[in-house]
Amino acid sequence: MNPLNTCLRSTFYVSAFTAALHLFTEAAPLHHGLTVSLDPGTHRLSVTDRVILAAGQSARPEFLLNARLTVLKSTPAADAVPLGDVRAFGSAGTGAAVPLKRYRLRSIPADGIVTIEYAGVMDFGLSAQKEQYTRGFRETAGTISDTGVYLAGGSAWYPQFAADLVTFDVDVKSPANWHVISQGSGTSSVDGRAGSAHWTSRDPMDEIYLVGGPLQVTRGRAGGVEALVYLHDKDDALAAKYLKATSDYVEMFGRMIGPYPYDKFALVENFWETGYGMPSFTLLGPQIIRFPFILNSSFPHEILHNWWGNSVFVDYRGGNWSEGLTAYLADHLVQEQQGKGAEYRRASLQKYRDYVKDGRDFPLTAFTSRDTAATEAVGYGKTLMLFHMLRRRLGDQQFRQGLSDFYHQYRGRRAGWKDVRAVAESIAGDDLSRFFDEWLARPGAPAFEVRVSPVRQKDAFFSVSGALAQVQGGRPYSLVVPIAIQTTGGFIHEKIAVSDAAGAFEIATRDRPLVLYVDPYFDVFRKLDPRETPPSIGQVFGESRILAVLPSKGSAAMLAGYRDMLKGWQTPTHAIAVKMDAEVAALPPATTVWLLGRENTLAPALFSKQPGLTMDDRNLTIDGRALPLGSHTAVLITRHPASPDKRAGWIVVDPIEALPGLARKLPHYGKYSYVAFEGAEPANVLSGEWRDVDSPLRVDLRSGSLGALAPLPPDPARALIQK
Repeated sequence: MNPLNTCLRSTFYVSAFTAALHLFTEAAPLHHGLTVSLDPGTHRLSVTDRVILAAGQSARPEFLLNARLTVLKSTPAADAVPLGDVRAFGSAGTGAAVPLKRYRLRSIPADGIVTIEYAGVMDFGLSAQKEQYTRGFRETAGTISDTGVYLAGGSAWYPQFAADLVTFDVDVKSPANWHVISQGSGTSSVDGRAGSAHWTSRDPMDEIYLVGGPLQVTRGRAGGVEALVYLHDKDDALAAKYLKATSDYVEMFGRMIGPYPYDKFALVENFWETGYGMPSFTLLGPQIIRFPFILNSSFPHEILHNWWGNSVFVDYRGGNWSEGLTAYLADHLVQEQQGKGAEYRRASLQKYRDYVKDGRDFPLTAFTSRDTAATEAVGYGKTLMLFHMLRRRLGDQQFRQGLSDFYHQYRGRRAGWKDVRAVAESIAGDDLSRFFDEWLARPGAPAFEVRVSPVRQKDAFFSVSGALAQVQGGRPYSLVVPIAIQTTGGFIHEKIAVSDAAGAFEIATRDRPLVLYVDPYFDVFRKLDPRETPPSIGQVFGESRILAVLPSKGSAAMLAGYRDMLKGWQTPTHAIAVKMDAEVAALPPATTVWLLGRENTLAPALFSKQPGLTMDDRNLTIDGRALPLGSHTAVLITRHPASPDKRAGWIVVDPIEALPGLARKLPHYGKYSYVAFEGAEPANVLSGEWRDVDSPLRVDLRSGSLGALAPLPPDPARALIQK
């Protein structure tokens, strides 16, 4: 199972667009001096906040507070006022799912200091788990219980004034066996005494967190940075792995961008499954931190957020650049270092093709945060591809210089796409307006069609000529598209400039050309042809309407289980019609289908034609691996026989107890053509992609008898930085 590289996110409360950011200035930020008492048994929070207002206050200040909290005393006195428009009040006013009260001070304090005492119960509980195809985490608006504390800016647990970024000091009293963690510098247990904590942030923050509970701490160093691992139970081996990974990635990202911005980085084990990244720490769930792949996938992503999003903050007025840049410089970079960068980019383009359809597309200027597979495919995938294309345009050295300049200019400030562009233009010494306008303000993607003339030979050279057309419709993009030509002597790499509907090319080779590949390493953001990638599970989940066919001979319990699973997969953008196989004589054309059950009468004939797959009474054999049918669950995807852009999937479940687990897990395996699970959990034992890819952007230039060809070699480009 690998749900996390797409699940982990930074907790930016931006579901309501922050239109009021223009009210904020870059004056010295407001400062909170918080003294906090936590009583888990009663879920009670008691706080005294000594607020130092930002300079130049000209009107009676107002603030928001969670309505479950009662103001006991305020100096100067404060009165409740109508709530009104709250978007100017930081994270509490931009999407927090908590009841709010608004207060206005009766006067402006001469010394600029406001003291507010308040208390109340904070126990919002966890939301019901709702599966989206790339995340399934539960959330809370804030909670204090015996299992731990989680309070974020969106909880409105501290007074939020109309200020953008804040600094703070916080002292926390909690049960004796607790550690409480926040941003910045300090300790989760003063003088080694668990149950008391102190944290200070002189660096501006966009919200203040308190997290923790009954935890064990292991300490280490990442150069000049303190590395911390907080676990529910002592586990020296696991802690050592995370301390080593922290040291490695803090050092690597520091070399690439600039010094790590904080004095510490802490991995904190949460008391429910999360994947959150906050300034100077990450909050991961108990299962998540024990997945071995997290150390080299999602964990570096959360560390890197300390540069992007949690140090250089996002100005959401023009879109969120941070998530895509973090995915590019963490998730993509780790794969690139392993020689799998092209595979990662292909998967990103595949998600865009699979999920962004039926009116779900939008420009990057409209992206703030993700809540569906489609918003992730655009906001993360398209953004990371934008940065990849910018890197190819600038070159690696200049691209790294741009990252460093951007970080040093905007650390502790908000930055938007206009600032990204300004830094890129400064580095390039060129006007990049068309590049950024096309990729930021315009929804959609280019799509290619290649036409190649017969190979000509003149003297000692061969000539490969033709045209690369943009067939997406509308205004053409300005593109530089890589191509590769395989010859009898090896591979030649060239580029084609295409700024109009079509771009002509002619390439001379000394050796006889064999095959032409357009964008072979997926360096351009574009809409993939369905034939460029194998059939995948994500292509089924990405359809707005599908048909599910149940086996008439299935047991009542199995049919009920299948129906429950399908019901859980239904969303407003993914409707599932259900029929029995006795009602369906043949697969309907132009419709993606699920065929459920080993007894399904439509499945055997269809899947018997899939290369790499065989089934008999005892075993299902996938790409040479035999799986006994009595104890394995399998999901197989093939092309729809009547519609090349549609898919057919077959789900065989055994034992029946595996159904609930399969329902939860399967949406996270979107890129695979087949997956197999064992037992009732069920545990993944096999996943992969069929090899029957017939891309129209791969053109065979040979004539006559066609023999086998050498495979396309790995992407020759080097990683942006070595680990």
